[in-house]
Amino acid sequence: EVSILTPHGELLDEPAELARMTGRHVRYAAVHAFALVEPETGRAIGMASWGNAILSRAPLAEGFALGLPRAADDDHVEVAGSVHPHTGAVHPLIGVRYADTEPGHREPRCVVGGILAGVTIATAHLTYIGREQRRAQAEALATLAAERSGPLILTGDFNAPLDAAELAPLAGAGLRDALIEAGVPRGDPSRVTSGGAAIDHILVRGLAVEACRVDRGADNASDHWPVVADLRLPG
Repeated sequence: EVSILTPHGELLDEPAELARMTGRHVRYAAVHAFALVEPETGRAIGMASWGNAILSRAPLAEGFALGLPRAADDDHVEVAGSVHPHTGAVHPLIGVRYADTEPGHREPRCVVGGILAGVTIATAHLTYIGREQRRAQAEALATLAAERSGPLILTGDFNAPLDAAELAPLAGAGLRDALIEAGVPRGDPSRVTSGGAAIDHILVRGLAVEACRVDRGADNASDHWPVVADLRLPG
């Protein structure tokens, strides 16, 4: 989740700044922009684009950015049986149309990536609300993986654990959970990455996983802990 902002005409290019600070090349993508609103006055004071970034020691080749599916006006935000992820109570948006909720519930999402040393690398941030909307986005990622040959790494905040029904298309695409490959089972507390849930993932195809873990060394510097994996090409 990285932004380009223009508050009061000042350009704040977070992807470029991250690349400068780390000495890396950056590939960034966003598929929408929205007004920056000053909380005290309600005035629009600039613009923000909210997207995803990949940092790499060498530049990615054959870069791509693809928008992920969004729900339609008449689609329901949540379906019968949905529970609130934090409270466990019946979800208050069951049966509510997206057209009747705040715009952020359909915030456009994307996947960005490219090729490095023959490996396709991609990252995405799936919607935080609406299981069916998230399922459609997972299906789009599975299609992307199926259309690309060779080794592949897919990372991101999927806003759901990998055993959630809406993420089943990713398993069907032959993508393997790096934490499972490293011997960390589903449900293990060490998999938790945000708010008590394991929602940030590294999925691989055609690569050997030498190690994978959730790194909590930065404590509460972010509302998510990073997943770190050591991968290698077989042979």
